[in-house]
This record gives sequence, structure tokens and C-alpha cells, in this order.
Amino acid sequence: MPRGIHLLLPLATAVLIASCDKSPVASSSSAPSAAVTNGAVLLQWNPVTEPNVSGYRVYYGTASRDYLQPFGQGVASTATTYTVTGLGSQRRYFFAVTATNTQGKESGFSGEIFVDLP
Repeated sequence: MPRGIHLLLPLATAVLIASCDKSPVASSSSAPSAAVTNGAVLLQWNPVTEPNVSGYRVYYGTASRDYLQPFGQGVASTATTYTVTGLGSQRRYFFAVTATNTQGKESGFSGEIFVDLP
């Protein structure tokens, strides 16, 4: 291996590691609030105040922390509200939200809330 490559390899590794650590997305540890109207669930949450937040993803399912959407594939929303429709009646649903940033990174889950649909 040429000498120049030996010198550049540690530098390239350091740059790669530093770029992976940039722009983390803060999550809100608080859970969204929920209101049920005609079988639909309106979720609302506090915005993440970081300047590079580009949106949110909503996750839901019928078991705690076991959502129908795989991580990274939650229902996208640019607002701090989202209405989930098409849910079955007489079931308990669990909800959580993540934030995404302009670099495509996603925060961890918010606190979780559940709703019992009539």
C-alpha cells in the first residue's frame, strides 16, 4: 500500500466517525395526547425545537412498543398533529411519535400513549 494512503486512512476514518455523530435528532420524552372522535384518533404533540427538524413519524399498534410500522417507516407528518383512521373498534391502540431532521435521521420514540376504542 503506498505511503500516502496509509496517512489518509486515519483521517478518512476520523471524518466518517465525526459525520455520523452530527445532527442527532432530539426526541420528546413526553407522550402525545389523544382524542377519539367517530373511531378516529387525533394525536397532538409538542414540537421539537431544534432548527433542523423537518417532520415527524407516527407509530401505532395493538401492543405496547410493538408497532405496525417498522422503525423508520412510521406515518409521516410535517405538523404536530395527525389523525389515525381505519382502526378497528373495541381494541386498545398504542401510539408514539419520532422526529426527523433535514439529514434524514430519526429520533428515538416519544413516550407512549394508549387509547381504548369503543
